[in-house]
Amino acid sequence: MSSENDDLRRIRALTAQLHQHNFRYYILDDPQVSDAEYDRLLRQLQSLEKRYPAAVSDDSPTQKVGASWTPEDFVADRLPPVEHDVPMLSLENAMGPDAARQWLDRVRRGLKLKEGDSDPPMTVEYKFDGVAVSILYEDGVLVRAATRGDGFTGEEVTGNVRTIRSVPQQLADEKPPARIELRGEAMLPHADFEALNQSRSAEEGLFANPRNAAAGTLRQLDPRIAAKRPLDVFIYGIGVQQGIDLSSQQQLVDQLPRWGFNASPFLRQVNGIDSLLEIYQQVLDEREQLPFDIDGLVIKVEGADLRDQLGMRARSPRWAIALKFPPLQETTRLLDIQVQVGRTGALTPVAHLEPVQVGGVTVSRAGLHNPKEIERKGLKIGDHVVIQRAGDVIPQVVKPIESLRDGTEKDFHFPEKCPACSQVVWCPEGEVIPHCQNLQCPAQIRGRIEHFASRRALDIDGLGEKLIDQLVSEGLVKTPSDLYRLNLDAVAALERMAQKSAENLIAALEQTKQRSFSRLLHALGIRHVGERVAELIVDSQRDIDTLMAASIETLEQIDEVGPAIAASVADFFSRASVRQEIESLRESGLKMKADGSSASQDSDAPLSGLTVVITGTLPNLSRDEAKALVSAAGGKVTASVSKSTDLLLAGEKAGSKLEKAQKLDVEVIDEAELRRRIDGATTS
Repeated sequence: MSSENDDLRRIRALTAQLHQHNFRYYILDDPQVSDAEYDRLLRQLQSLEKRYPAAVSDDSPTQKVGASWTPEDFVADRLPPVEHDVPMLSLENAMGPDAARQWLDRVRRGLKLKEGDSDPPMTVEYKFDGVAVSILYEDGVLVRAATRGDGFTGEEVTGNVRTIRSVPQQLADEKPPARIELRGEAMLPHADFEALNQSRSAEEGLFANPRNAAAGTLRQLDPRIAAKRPLDVFIYGIGVQQGIDLSSQQQLVDQLPRWGFNASPFLRQVNGIDSLLEIYQQVLDEREQLPFDIDGLVIKVEGADLRDQLGMRARSPRWAIALKFPPLQETTRLLDIQVQVGRTGALTPVAHLEPVQVGGVTVSRAGLHNPKEIERKGLKIGDHVVIQRAGDVIPQVVKPIESLRDGTEKDFHFPEKCPACSQVVWCPEGEVIPHCQNLQCPAQIRGRIEHFASRRALDIDGLGEKLIDQLVSEGLVKTPSDLYRLNLDAVAALERMAQKSAENLIAALEQTKQRSFSRLLHALGIRHVGERVAELIVDSQRDIDTLMAASIETLEQIDEVGPAIAASVADFFSRASVRQEIESLRESGLKMKADGSSASQDSDAPLSGLTVVITGTLPNLSRDEAKALVSAAGGKVTASVSKSTDLLLAGEKAGSKLEKAQKLDVEVIDEAELRRRIDGATTS
């Protein structure tokens, strides 16, 4: 007789299987089971759900009774966020052989190797130039896929990943791991990219390069579009693993074909810098003959024990590195230099180039940073110039080819007036970037509103660049507070808007009134004040009035806030227009003070001095709410478990963080225990 846990596990598996079958039938037009088999699985699920009604989820296939499935059931309104259980960290870049040697020296020191000791075993793989993706399997069934995002939170792209033929819907394994998250690179081979561009209409426009095409495909809201594009995926790593222990890169690569994935086309074992650099040169020479884009090699130290010994940085592991290839260079003409105005008033010159292909990408613009950079390089409009994609991504103008000048070239003179509002520009003392000081400059207004609405600021859903352009052009919005005075009918009357879209925007604006004070502070766009600095300032200055009254000296006492940041904050709040805007935002109902009281400096706070990691799904708290609760109690929340971790707050599906915490003898608590400790300390 099966246990309740077995039955609940079977419910999850059947739900995932039936979703897959629906997807293959309605989106891919490629059913893999007969109608009779589908009905049999559905009856099993109905029977189990009848016994366990609390286990019936809103998206259960049984809840579609009375209506037929249609392809539109799989089309999303937006890509929902997914928090990674294990952060999808980026890799440190090594630009060439010398940087690779320096990295290996650091690895040797980290492992306490002595002179004469052999280098640690390492693997070498291609660094694909695609889009990182996380694919989660539970009991062998694909249940979720997500983009990397910022490394901590990505976007769910399950429907689109299900359309990729090289991604199995179910692992070919009689005893699959209970839970495994595979990480790879989604990409388009050259031949498929060319075919895709040839099939696109003039209205759709061509993709600039395979990476852009892969990114656009993964983020489609309608998986029927993704199904028509031949994406491929190569797996390179693991996030969470339960019920299996793949502790080396070679073990992973050997296992992937058994599960139904494409094996990595390139994996080499190396034991020293000489063999590593030999492979580097070999691949560099062969790079342009490969059927897909790569921009370097990934070097990883083999073995879980060695990796644990080396540890992690905040954003990257110490045991791996991306050994990048030299940037690709081409020659073209500098047609013009135009100046853009950013949200802080910074004037930035941009090179407009005769379009040229650089490593498979059409480049027609490149940043020039500031007037001094143009002067230093001696650039003239009309010059033949050498350009490169720095790190094979960002276009740069390297130098002019002076020998090709014919006398028609023209000197560039940086404008003395703002190109957007004609106000005189000013360059702060000790800086090289000129600024427009007119806060009513339309270019600055657009930039400030875009920043205010951005995801890491107040995250105003539905307020994109085109709508912001309309709102500013129509004179409806000049400041962020104007957003909260928008009239529903006026918004609905805008081009490409309708009543429903306008209602959604007004509702999204209402939701921002629940955002934290630190997010509002970041959203204000104060120079030098990003997310982290905003949080530190709010932890010290707990409300807007205290902050506006703070002196430069007071601000400088805040951790990580130096003279430049302190002066910028004080100057910002000294402006009458800013104070007026703050009052308007206050009247609109936005949060102007921190929740709770500061505990970071309070030695009596319940979690004072403790480093806490959060993992899994908590019963009553979202991840952000849990972080806020821990921080308010004096704790410091970090992303990964290490020897310095004091507590692991674990919910359901805790994953590999729980396993690592147990190995390191880190105390593990649940949400109830967290509340007991905080509430108990508060009431005692």
